[in-house]
Amino acid sequence: MNKHPDSNLLEAYASGSIDAVSGLVVATHLETCSACRAYVNQMETVQANSVTSDIETEYEAEFDDMLANIIHSEPVLDDILIREVANVSVAGKSFQLPKTLSRYSDLVKEWRSYGGKVFSAQIDFGEEARVNLMYISEDVRIPQHTHKGLESTLVLHGGFSDEDGHYEQGDLLIRDGSDKHSPFTKAGEDCLCLTVLTEPMLFTQGVARIFNLFGKGMYP
Repeated sequence: MNKHPDSNLLEAYASGSIDAVSGLVVATHLETCSACRAYVNQMETVQANSVTSDIETEYEAEFDDMLANIIHSEPVLDDILIREVANVSVAGKSFQLPKTLSRYSDLVKEWRSYGGKVFSAQIDFGEEARVNLMYISEDVRIPQHTHKGLESTLVLHGGFSDEDGHYEQGDLLIRDGSDKHSPFTKAGEDCLCLTVLTEPMLFTQGVARIFNLFGKGMYP
């Protein structure tokens, strides 16, 4: 693993000031990255100590009664089902989702195919940013593109490459309008990613530029 969230993003996650979609991406990365988990734990401890040191404590007898009522109250059951593990199936293959995504597996829409080689399925969180699962088959090159906003890509299974290097499970890439790249998989290699686009991507080469008509760009 060679690509991680930067310290600003991890500190925003630790403090709870991160937006919901970015928080999901970081939480999913943390499932496979012990180094970033340790950094977040350290930041949470620092922030907790900072808060508690600034609070003047005074004993309130009412809190004893409140705690006793909570402890002795009857448990309330609800209909929420937390999925520990969920799978997605695409192109004849099945992939186990990380726990952070498994709980949202019912929000995954139908897979769309691009030439039978690239597939995407939106995860509909009702947010402005477009969140997708993307599967790239072996030996495929996606046309070069840039981004009107930010593109976050987290590798969940397998791997892919672009002009800047190779990326495997757990790697997180964040691209913006200053970047141009053409992701590709090698023979015998495929890839499942979690992608987040704040705005459509813009193709910069070849026939794919037709998707840029009227300046709209394209969401996968």
